[in-house]
Amino acid sequence: MTKPTAFSSPGASNRSNEVRDMYAALLQGELSGEEALAASEQMLKILMDSMTNAVFWKDLDSRFVGCNQAFSDFAGFEPALLLGKSDRDMPWADDGEFSSEWFIDWDRAVMESGEPKFGILERLRRADGVVTWIETNKVPLRDLNGEIIGLLGAFKDVTDVHLAQEELKRTLDDLDARVQRRTAEIERANEALRREVDDRIRSQAQERQQRTYAETLRDTAAAMSQTFDLESVTEQALGGVERLVSNDLAGILLASNDGSLELTRHMAGFGYLDQAIDVDSAELADLTVIRRLIDERGPVIVNDPRTALGPAGCVLGARMRVADQLVGYLIVESATPGFYTADHGERLGAVADLAGAVLSNARLAQRVSELAAAEERQRLARDLHDAVNQSLWTAALSAESLLSDVEEDSDLHQRIDRLRQLTRGALSEMRELLLELRPSELAEVQLRDLIEHLLNALEGRRRIEVTAELQRVQLDPAVNIALYRIAQQALSNMAQHSNASELDVRLTTGPPVVLRVADNGDGFDADNVPSGHLGLQIMRERADAIGARLEVESDSDGTTVTVTVTQ
Repeated sequence: MTKPTAFSSPGASNRSNEVRDMYAALLQGELSGEEALAASEQMLKILMDSMTNAVFWKDLDSRFVGCNQAFSDFAGFEPALLLGKSDRDMPWADDGEFSSEWFIDWDRAVMESGEPKFGILERLRRADGVVTWIETNKVPLRDLNGEIIGLLGAFKDVTDVHLAQEELKRTLDDLDARVQRRTAEIERANEALRREVDDRIRSQAQERQQRTYAETLRDTAAAMSQTFDLESVTEQALGGVERLVSNDLAGILLASNDGSLELTRHMAGFGYLDQAIDVDSAELADLTVIRRLIDERGPVIVNDPRTALGPAGCVLGARMRVADQLVGYLIVESATPGFYTADHGERLGAVADLAGAVLSNARLAQRVSELAAAEERQRLARDLHDAVNQSLWTAALSAESLLSDVEEDSDLHQRIDRLRQLTRGALSEMRELLLELRPSELAEVQLRDLIEHLLNALEGRRRIEVTAELQRVQLDPAVNIALYRIAQQALSNMAQHSNASELDVRLTTGPPVVLRVADNGDGFDADNVPSGHLGLQIMRERADAIGARLEVESDSDGTTVTVTVTQ
């Protein structure tokens, strides 16, 4: 005889019939009042208790006002005893991570927002001490007027699923650790095998991007290494940045030995800049990304920078260094906030490392070239001094000696006197040339002596009556050189353009120190200087550089250039 199942037992059958009959009576309206209410409550209880998921409902203070049998089994309380209790009274109240406050906080979030919360993963310790993982759904309960009066919650046991997921995660983590160890071994053994391992964790698009990056970096390094010309190196470096890091502006800032910065080269996208960049070293040092790079190793990403070269929403910068020597900085800007990532920083850092080494070599090559040129100038100056200068000096002495032996009213006297003037002028020009070959000595020679050389050379080149009153002055080296250059330019302008027959030059010690060069030439309109004639502008720039005041007065009676220096 077949053993009956629970569904075929007489008791179960009778209970099923009772439920059916009670439900039919409710639907047909045969029950009313307390009988109908009792029947409805019993039906609800039967439905709730038949559910495998735990169901509960709470009031606004997160106190339980009802539950089904499944929840009662978890809590260890009979449904009637659960009324008025909260999660603080439950077996799971003192769980370290999922304490009673965890559950109450979620209740509060649902009731305050009026929005349901689904799929909350939680850990629950049952009344029998078994720790269970559950997935909970909570929805707000409303009265007939739509006011929230509590919440309804339901959860199901997902312990097996959760444990399986944790086991899967541990397995994946263990597998990932093994892959990483194997990857490191392969990288040390063979770079080609490393790329094969990388293929396992990168998509096809990422692989192509990485290959392009490596090829571009190699090409950039090769292009930069082909020359020691600073301009060419910076151009190639920016070209590499353009290909590797998207930007609206890219720039190279080079650092000098004294720490000052110069924007050597930059490239900007169309429409990014409203006007040309005009910044000095102090402004460059105050750029937000530069201030960060001074304190951090970099590369550095700055969102919404306080100061930038353009209207940047995001800036990325990297230092160019060789050992402990700072070569400069590479920076890129984007108008889009948050545009740059660590991947962009890695690429810019790679270009910066290459550019730093090549730029350092280019600077060394330039320095070697400058030293070689300086040595050549020194050699040439020595040769001119030992040969040509001595010959001119001998010729000048011979002319002086001959002049004293010839009568003044003779035609030969005038010729010898002219020869004397020419040799003196040639000797002064030779001294000027020697000083130009050794520019450092300009600061050591008295300004009075420098101007005398200029005047002697001028008298040797043309017939002009020169009056000079030159006092000995003590000036800073920069001021000494600047006044010499201004006097040199003023005399050159006079010789080329004025047709003057008389020249008066005065240098007074003051204070203030005043240099005055005046001639009786044709004069000119100082406010209407033809284009291409830059002498006057150069003199003004030299005067401004030393804080001096330059005044130029010119009319049909001649021109006067006055420089006033207050030390």
